[in-house]
Amino acid sequence: MRVLALMNEKGGSGKSTLAINIATALHRRGNQRVVLVDADPQGTARDWRAASPEDKDLPPVVALDRPQMLASLPTLAADIAVIDTPAKAEAMAAAVVRIANGALVVIQPSGADVWASAATVKLIKSKLDVGGQIDAAFLVNRSSSSTKLSKLIQGGEWNEYGFDQLDTMVGNRTAFAQALTDGVSVYDLADGQAKAEIDFVIQELEGAGWL
Repeated sequence: MRVLALMNEKGGSGKSTLAINIATALHRRGNQRVVLVDADPQGTARDWRAASPEDKDLPPVVALDRPQMLASLPTLAADIAVIDTPAKAEAMAAAVVRIANGALVVIQPSGADVWASAATVKLIKSKLDVGGQIDAAFLVNRSSSSTKLSKLIQGGEWNEYGFDQLDTMVGNRTAFAQALTDGVSVYDLADGQAKAEIDFVIQELEGAGWL
């Protein structure tokens, strides 16, 4: 099983939205069994799935929202697990890093998001320092090409953490919020650019050997 975690200690960065859409995109390919793991006691992914129309082709959601519960992850019948992680939960974040093969540190174009990511970066580096294996990269979410801050974040000069930054930046699009509210994915809506951005994220991960 390959385990991909969406992480950042700061809330509101869009981890749930990205986890939902990445898991759905992988699921709909049909060549691998995909499960979306809701590791957040807030249960956003579970609420999303509960709101889903019965006829939509969406991945199963499994609640593992206590650190000790993650030990059961390898028993799930899946080839890929996408984990939606909580904010401000160091014990859970540490448990996720221990089992993850890859971690996308999700940041918005804001200083607060960049600063908050330092806690996640520290956990990932701690695993690497003791010989553990985990791929890690930043993923910029809710970007807008019209703002100076988005352009600065895209440039990458802020990144002194030693991790790569994905070339793909996910835009600040209403389709993502609408899909979450409706219990569907952006693949069920008309915003082709939103779909393309998720596809590009997955293509980058596959090209780097994460998936």
